[in-house]
Amino acid sequence: MIKEDKLDIYNNSAIIIDKKTPSKIISWITILIILSLIVIIFSFIKFNVYKSYFCYIDKDFCIISNLEYSDFPVDKSNNLYIKGKKYSYDVIGIKNNNLVLKIDLDSSMKIQNNIIAINILKNRTSLIKIIRKKIKKGFGL
Repeated sequence: MIKEDKLDIYNNSAIIIDKKTPSKIISWITILIILSLIVIIFSFIKFNVYKSYFCYIDKDFCIISNLEYSDFPVDKSNNLYIKGKKYSYDVIGIKNNNLVLKIDLDSSMKIQNNIIAINILKNRTSLIKIIRKKIKKGFGL
């Protein structure tokens, strides 16, 4: 057997052609390809984005306090979920950063001054769109 440092590509070309790639390198390349395919596939799958609020019940109305700038404009077509159950709602008004909603709640939750956690579905997005927004925001576009 000829040592690798003494190989001459002109005289020993058969040895160089027949040399196999180590199995560790092939396995690492395979793992990297599979992981990158998984990341690419999952980056295009859409998922729901929820905004969570705490609100208190006042008679028949649900009042959300401390709205943020990102919550506006208030959309009437969004879905509202309480403990995983979908509810319909109407926007009554906005006063002093308090949003007043009319929700058809179950009788067990209609306790005055009761505080409940609600989730409002804001939109559906994918990981690629979030990354694109972050990059644009970083460049100031």
